[in-house]
Amino acid sequence: MTMKSLAAITGLSFVIASFALGNVVSNVKCTQRWPWNGKVDIDYTLTSENTGTMSKFLLSFYGQIGDGSSFPLKTLSGEGADHIVVGTGTRRVTWDAYSDLGATVDAADVKVAIVARETILPPTYMVLDLNTYEMSNSYVDPSPDDLATKRTQIWFRRVEAGTFMMGSSTEDKEYFRFSSNNEDQHLVTISKPFYIAIYETTEAQFRKIDSETVVTSTKPITGNDYSDIRGENVGTNWPAMGYAVDSGSFLGKLRSKTGHRYVFDLPTEAQWELSCRSNGDGTFIGDLQWNDGSSYSKIDDDKTKDANLNELAWYKNHESTIHNVGLLKPNKIGLYDMHGNVWEWCLDWMKDKLGTSSVTDPTGPLHQISSKLLRIRRGGANGNEPMDCRMARRNSAMAGSTHADYGFRMVIIEQ
Repeated sequence: MTMKSLAAITGLSFVIASFALGNVVSNVKCTQRWPWNGKVDIDYTLTSENTGTMSKFLLSFYGQIGDGSSFPLKTLSGEGADHIVVGTGTRRVTWDAYSDLGATVDAADVKVAIVARETILPPTYMVLDLNTYEMSNSYVDPSPDDLATKRTQIWFRRVEAGTFMMGSSTEDKEYFRFSSNNEDQHLVTISKPFYIAIYETTEAQFRKIDSETVVTSTKPITGNDYSDIRGENVGTNWPAMGYAVDSGSFLGKLRSKTGHRYVFDLPTEAQWELSCRSNGDGTFIGDLQWNDGSSYSKIDDDKTKDANLNELAWYKNHESTIHNVGLLKPNKIGLYDMHGNVWEWCLDWMKDKLGTSSVTDPTGPLHQISSKLLRIRRGGANGNEPMDCRMARRNSAMAGSTHADYGFRMVIIEQ
């Protein structure tokens, strides 16, 4: 992480020439509004030596009258007024000198200083090229119309560490009329950031990685069981064996081709739900709400349909077949098809009741709970009704199941 603290100081009578110290902030220019109303436009340029990265600048603005001590400029508006700017380039902030100093301020005797502290932001996306198996970074959102992102690349979105409320709300339970306590709400902390694929793994991506076969289908790959993805030996022993997978499994082949520089795996169900919620609340996307504050649509009290869900998911009463990925709206952080289309495998063994106690980085049970070898799956599928497509919906299947609507999406774990 690169940190700098440099200042560009300009002496002014509110119309000034400027000079820069270093390469962080420069070209400071202050322009007095005319007719004079106490407002001063402060233009400045932010630059960075760190090419190919995204910078976040923490800004401080100071004034000085004569040779006296400096004082903070408090009343600001415009880009940088909140003291945070992301990215380099020319910016403008407007200072209300009257509000800070009173209407008797002498404009001819004021200096302005801008101090910028730079932090390099981690990439928003990590992009795997399936032709070279090299990884690159991006800060720009991909277009869902770009078929390469679904065939010859895999885009992973960064999910920040954080604490969220996992499980079903009282409103969910009342509306859908269920009382199961295997979705009891509890605080979950994910202590490390991770990256999750923006799409369910497609047939094109899977075939390229698994057998170097070129296909063009952008529908989710289905019909693979848990051991196909992770392996039948060490790969079946999460969490006892951690992120270990069999070399002949899908993930084993992918790690080999990328030189084991990155840990590709399935998400835990807690990582999956955090990603699905994308720092939001609610039944589905979390930011589509009726004016009464509810996050689900009440269409004649018909729980088999949901207008909000139609924007996000292929489900039983919305063209109930498997579709190409990325055709509907993403969630807040740009993840597609988190609701419906196909069920998504997670790492965890199934545990019926997670309880109400706060937990950090849950991995699920250490061993199978029943004789059925049940692994978690999340998100619902094209044949399910809205209740099964909720953020908090917990479901499971036998690890050896190869159903036509079982798919998966991958994560990259930062070790």
